[in-house]
Formats: sequence, structure tokens, C-alpha cells
Amino acid sequence: MICLNCGKAIDDDLKVCPFCGSLIEAYTDAPAYESAAPADLPGADPEPEEPVDGQDYFDENPVYPEPRKLGKGMKLSGLPALILSAIACALSLACLLILLSTRTSIREQGKVLTGSVSEVRNAVNAVNDRLGDLDVTVSRVQSEAYNQLASQSIAITKDITPLTGPVEMDKYNRMFIVTAKGNLSVSSSFDWQRYNESTGGWVSVVFTGDATTNEEYGLRLENSFDKTENSYTSVLWANGIKPNASGTYRCVITDATGITKTSAEATVSVF
Repeated sequence: MICLNCGKAIDDDLKVCPFCGSLIEAYTDAPAYESAAPADLPGADPEPEEPVDGQDYFDENPVYPEPRKLGKGMKLSGLPALILSAIACALSLACLLILLSTRTSIREQGKVLTGSVSEVRNAVNAVNDRLGDLDVTVSRVQSEAYNQLASQSIAITKDITPLTGPVEMDKYNRMFIVTAKGNLSVSSSFDWQRYNESTGGWVSVVFTGDATTNEEYGLRLENSFDKTENSYTSVLWANGIKPNASGTYRCVITDATGITKTSAEATVSVF
């Protein structure tokens, strides 16, 4: 039969023209004039033409159409993945830079915080030192105020004077004397004390009263009040003094309000 598209004779059982690739629509009853048909008849051979682009491929593969090229599509499908990879790398780099910047900022803030804590500690130490100085100052002021108050309340007009030389054992004479003015009492304001070397403290040996004695040491106390001078006198007598009475003595004077004032100290030796 003859292909109606290109006019070439082809086998009757073909569905596609091996020459032009067209679906077969052919004359099945016109083979008699195929070779002798004029040039203008449908069955005549046309003048030779320039080969159509791709004709060689159809000549060699008359049944199969040209395969589709997928290379370009594949390249297009890989582009979004490349873009996403680039975006991910950029985000990772940005996160890394932010992390490094944050670490540096935290380190700097830590240094600032450490410096602030050190400054606060120094300030607290300074405050403690000032408080310590203030405590000392307050204590000194209180002591001075108390001494001033005691001086206003109790005035010692004749203080203890140390004895010259030792005292003979069993001696009977006046050893120490203190005279004071204030709101005092003959029976309760004068307390004679002796320093205890072993304990490091003062111990009362002769208590106040009109005439109080201490047989252990051989001492006697005598207090009196002079209305003319408005003053009190406390005398510590050697009343048969014993050797164990040797030591340092003082007199603690207490007024009616509880304020105390201490006399000077004096030492006695007994032989």
C-alpha cells in the first residue's frame, strides 16, 4: 500500500510509515499505477527534498518515536534542594555566630558580676570595720560617760597611797585610808578587795560596815561620816595582820544609785 503522507510504498501490515513516521492512512487498492503514475498523482515519487531534521534517526528506527530528554528536568528538580542546602548552611553559620557572641557576652557579664561581687564584699568589710570602730567608740563613750557620772556622784578626796616598807606580823595600826563624798552609806558603800594571783581576779576580803574584821588575814575595817565636811572615811586596819595578807588592795565605792568608783591600788608586805 501507499502512505498518504509521503507517497511511498510500504507493507500492508504496518501501522506506522517507516519513512515519515505517520500513522498509516493508505490506498489499499491502487498498486497498479504505482510505478507508472505521473508525477502529479498521489502515488508518484516526489522530487528529492532536503533531509528533514532527525530523518536519519527515523530511517534507522522506523517504529520507535524519538525518546524524551530528561536531563534538563533533572537539573531543574535538583535546584530547590541546592537552595535549601545553602539556606541551611547560612542558618547554621548564623546560629554559630550568635552562640559565639552570646558566650562572649556571658563571659563579659560574668567578669562584671565578679567585679561587682568583689566590690560589694569590700564594701561589707569596710562597713564591718566601721562598725567595729563604732563599737569601740561607743564603748569608750559609754565608759567615759559612766566615769563622768561616777565622778559626779562619787568624789574621792583622799585616795589610797602605797605603804613604804613591809608590815610587821601581828601589827596593830592603820594601813590604808580612803575619803569620799557623795550619796554614800557607812554600812554599804565601801568594799575592800584583794587581788588573787591564782585566779587573776579581785576578791572581797573586808566587807563594808561600822567595824568588820577578817580573822584569816588579821584585818579590820572602820568607816565613819564627818557631818561638817559631808564626807565618808573608810580605814583598813592591821588587826594582828597575818603573812597571807600580803598582796595588792583596792577599795570599791558604791553610791545609793548603784554607781561605783574604784580607788587606786596599794601593796602590802608582811614579815
